Amino acid sequence: MAEYQYINCRNLLSLPDEIESVFSTLGVPPRLYAHSLLVHDVANKLLEKINGTWKNLNINKDLVLFGAAGHDIGKSVYINELSEEGHKHEREGFRLLRSLGFSEEKSQFAASHALWSESSTLEELAVSLADKIWKGSRVAELEDLAAAKIAAVTNRERWEVFRSLDTVIQTITRGADKRLFFQNNFSTITL
Repeated sequence: MAEYQYINCRNLLSLPDEIESVFSTLGVPPRLYAHSLLVHDVANKLLEKINGTWKNLNINKDLVLFGAAGHDIGKSVYINELSEEGHKHEREGFRLLRSLGFSEEKSQFAASHALWSESSTLEELAVSLADKIWKGSRVAELEDLAAAKIAAVTNRERWEVFRSLDTVIQTITRGADKRLFFQNNFSTITL
């Protein structure tokens, strides 16, 4: 995606080709592209650390990385939500991805990244966590759910999982100020 190549100046993990293609077609604002790069990169770091700590989780990495890259695609329609609170982009993102031929499984991250519950999958929780911790935000309820899911799958004590997950999250959040600075240098106006 030539017009956005200058954004990837921090050696961030490149977005999946299918998201790159959609972003190019839609002409998303630079800030949305930068945000997607950051959340995608953090999701990858989160998965590396989680999978390094708990070997038998079987988290679908490709699905998480797609979800992290495309979770806010609805903000290409509701551009004001790039700088203001709002949730209209969630339903719109799901609708948009489905209209472009993406599966419900992939599209659901656009709708579910801000909503989590005990029925959330590990993949959904990973995307939701990445979308919070990239900027240093900690959400106890979300982290508790993730720890509970991991504990259930690995047959470990919940407190033990939470302690390790907390360490993983603390490590990742240390770079939040730099990531926020990076993202905020880009316009919310489409190129």
